[in-house]
Amino acid sequence: MSDSEGVFGDDPKVDKFVEAYEAHRAEIYDGIYDYMVEAEISEAYVAQLLIDVMIRMRMSAYGFGVESPSVSGLKLDLDRLRAEVGEFLREAKKGAEDFIAQVKDARAEADAEEAEETGDK
Repeated sequence: MSDSEGVFGDDPKVDKFVEAYEAHRAEIYDGIYDYMVEAEISEAYVAQLLIDVMIRMRMSAYGFGVESPSVSGLKLDLDRLRAEVGEFLREAKKGAEDFIAQVKDARAEADAEEAEETGDK
């Protein structure tokens, strides 16, 4: 989604979509993060739960979203989901270097704040 400007130019509809998408993603992330902290479960465990939820939601969307659902139609839709997830993963890999740089910066900042709070230097 971050490359929308290069692909679509200055289309205000795309800008609105991207803005809404980012806002929804942030809200969902915050809710999931709060639950994860409250339930004291790890990020890796939550990721597995979310994969399960994603698949079940997609299956439900297919089952209730088409006039005449079928096993073969569901399988085709799940194949489309696999392709979509593959695209998201390819994009994530392209951004891996930037992501790790951000994580390292955030960790260094957190360590500096902790050292400041405890009086370490």
